[in-house]
Amino acid sequence: MTEARPPDRRLFGLCLAALLWAILVLQAGGFTTSIHAGMAFLDWPLSNGSINPPGWLTEIDKFAEHSHRLAATGLGLLIIALVVAHARLEPRKLIRRATYGLLGLILLQGALGGLRVLLDKLNVGGEGNFQAVAFAVAHAVNAQLTIALLASVALSHTAGWISTPASAGASTRRLGRWSTGAVLGVILAGALMRQNRVTTWVSGGSPVDWFVPTQGEGTLWWFNFLHRSGAVAAALVVIAFAVALLRQGWRTGGAILALLALQLTLGILAIQLPQNPHARTIHLVSGAALFSLIVVGTLRAHRREGALASL
Repeated sequence: MTEARPPDRRLFGLCLAALLWAILVLQAGGFTTSIHAGMAFLDWPLSNGSINPPGWLTEIDKFAEHSHRLAATGLGLLIIALVVAHARLEPRKLIRRATYGLLGLILLQGALGGLRVLLDKLNVGGEGNFQAVAFAVAHAVNAQLTIALLASVALSHTAGWISTPASAGASTRRLGRWSTGAVLGVILAGALMRQNRVTTWVSGGSPVDWFVPTQGEGTLWWFNFLHRSGAVAAALVVIAFAVALLRQGWRTGGAILALLALQLTLGILAIQLPQNPHARTIHLVSGAALFSLIVVGTLRAHRREGALASL
């Protein structure tokens, strides 16, 4: 049976390289958003009509945006290589299909990024910027989904995945699905906050201010509230899932708890240092790692069920 084969180190190494590069792309994109440099260049895919535009090595906004574009192009090439390698070397049909889906997400990601630029009000005119913000939010959320799928493909090439003796209990699988949905909801609210530039709505340093915005009103206030207070509610579900994994004997649960603690700490730090773009950027990257690990844990918990039985 194919599932008895040992892990393919070549495919795992390629997946790991792509995953590390994807994190670099996310960091570059997160920093670009944190310093509001997304429109440093009004054209796309080139930057001021060039792959080496003047000033990109000396001006921080141009450096942030152009380095993000260059890194994203490199990731696209890595994903193409990953898909070709899996098509040639991977016997498991669902894993091959997962890489095709990964390529689709990468192509979608590039299109969303381009539309975010081309449909910005600086290019199309007008007072509102709903279209550009909507594509920017979709771009941000799709990045998280892409990294999670890439991490899942990498997981399929590990001994832990191949040797999983049985699926977890029904309650553990259910907690995994709830955790995935809850954290994705928090990510969406966070993207709405970042792209609408309302991440700094605090006026005091009390613990209440960490989770309930003390500035703003209307829909944007709710984005903030759902991200901050929603993170607390999601954390409770994630903790329950992680404990269930630990009881199963899977160390993934411990890694999830550690990343959750780091993520909450970084979130509070980002609120306390509202003008520091690095705190928000690291919070974004840590959130992607946490979400990916939850997805990986959920997939492993379903390892022997239904369609996953042939993986």
